Amino acid sequence: MDIRTLAERELSELPLFDMTEWLARKGEYDPSFRLVASEFEVITTLLDHGYYEEASERIVPLLGMKVPAAFHRLGLALEVKANGKKAAKRRFRSFSSAVIQHSDLAEWRQVFKFDKKWLGLPLVVGLAAGVLAFWPDAEPPVVTPDESDQVVMETVTEEEALAERLEELEAEVARLEEENEKLQDSDDQKPTESTEEAPAVSTNIVPLTEVEALVQDKQYEKADRLLGGKAKAGQEQAVGFYRLLVDNKLGQAEINDYANYVDSYPESGYKADVLWMKGIAEKKANDPAYRDTLTTVSEMEGTYWAPIAKSVLEE
Repeated sequence: MDIRTLAERELSELPLFDMTEWLARKGEYDPSFRLVASEFEVITTLLDHGYYEEASERIVPLLGMKVPAAFHRLGLALEVKANGKKAAKRRFRSFSSAVIQHSDLAEWRQVFKFDKKWLGLPLVVGLAAGVLAFWPDAEPPVVTPDESDQVVMETVTEEEALAERLEELEAEVARLEEENEKLQDSDDQKPTESTEEAPAVSTNIVPLTEVEALVQDKQYEKADRLLGGKAKAGQEQAVGFYRLLVDNKLGQAEINDYANYVDSYPESGYKADVLWMKGIAEKKANDPAYRDTLTTVSEMEGTYWAPIAKSVLEE
């Protein structure tokens, strides 16, 4: 199997929800896992939005812990997407012998043409691990504390976080659609001076709802074709945002594009999303301005990206 095909399959089939819950359960009685459980939520969010390089970097400390093989498979898939086969092969060879020989990594051994003599090579510092735990992990011992000592631990799963953000975007689109309908009703009520020689009006209008659905399905090329038209009145901010988002996913966006959007729509409901993309683009370009951009995002309390921006700044 081609390594990129394997990586894509791993990213689509690995049980991220179960992995998040496993870390949360471990964190209930192990402080070190409590910290990585929070970090893993950031990783899954970055993965969901296509930031493979950042997600691959942030998963490294977790790969040095006693975790199920699924986490190592995820780490390899992320490294393939972020830096290619050679980098993923180096990460694979840095794992302990117990991890490398684990049955769940059989396909990875095959694509890397694994040879047992590699096990004699030194392991990368920081990624050496103890014996790998098998999936699923044994349940933690049952403790029955007094009611006054009980703490309710709430975890935000990948599905919940994504659903929350999609609901926000859908609500924004619905609001713009309603405003557009009001504008159209107002135009219909205006008397027309002449029905002859009316100026030509482009019928190539961006179908915002369809674009939004394609973006949710990660069909960015199809969405890009639809975004070549003209925005309906009242939908300029939303269409501009989706143009930026699609260009970002296709690697066509420039840092100035994000800045121009914010200058054009300073009160846009998508401002935090655009500044987040701008900050990440600056970080990838080694532009120190990314810290100022992400600091601005982290201060936008109540927005989806604020806590994630804080986490990136603290790394």
